[in-house]
Amino acid sequence: MAAHKKAHDIAAKVLMVLETSTYMNRLDANQFSIFTQKFHNSVTKTFHHYEGTVAKHNDNVYLVYFTSVTNAILCALKIQSDYKYITPKVEGSQRKLRIGISPVGTSSKNSNPLETAVVSASRMCDHMNYQITITTEVKNTYENENVRAIIDKDHIRVLSYKEELFLSRLLDFSESTWNTPKLTIEALSKEVAYSSSQLTRNLKRLTGKTPNTFIREFRLNKALGLLHDHSGTISSIAKKSGFKSATHFTKSFTHKFGILPSKYAQHHP
Repeated sequence: MAAHKKAHDIAAKVLMVLETSTYMNRLDANQFSIFTQKFHNSVTKTFHHYEGTVAKHNDNVYLVYFTSVTNAILCALKIQSDYKYITPKVEGSQRKLRIGISPVGTSSKNSNPLETAVVSASRMCDHMNYQITITTEVKNTYENENVRAIIDKDHIRVLSYKEELFLSRLLDFSESTWNTPKLTIEALSKEVAYSSSQLTRNLKRLTGKTPNTFIREFRLNKALGLLHDHSGTISSIAKKSGFKSATHFTKSFTHKFGILPSKYAQHHP
């Protein structure tokens, strides 16, 4: 990908993924709204000020590389501070700010460090229940770059190494099993080597969701993408997404997104 080549050329130290809407609104791509224009103008200036390189963006998602961890952190805090003044009240329920910052590691035979950073930061945005989330490595680098500086945990959530591993295992397993009966609370517990009560506590703390809600919404987001791409009938998509019946799927989908799946499909010919 050209964006990744560019990031390598500038010796990127960290990658920031910024998302400003729900999964449904990202698919709908509400282009040229007042919010989109104001937010784009604001963050573009902020990225430039903190020497961030925008590798890719659309109305709702930005991929930005930084050669300085300090600049990445300060940039995220500035965007967070400005955000509440840009978001119109009428769009408040549809808009959210999520920023994930992940280190760009070194190359190995088994992984692309840039791809790994993109996945890590994107997952923080998609699943963490905080506006700004960073890894422990990013935190340590920031504090090493700034003598006596400490990350303000009231504004930034720092994932511990144990939490990073938990989230990675949880999401890797969910990605590989979401459309099968294998995605269960018991299977998740086994995958992350936690008891069901430990799984519940950790998942609730990080994502704000119970295991049942996490599994259901993971499948619903996948189903939304299938509907958007017209990848089958309602019944077939329900089955592909791991729901036991089209009726259960329709009820869950409508509760989550506020629209019948059939209506959503009609609105996206």
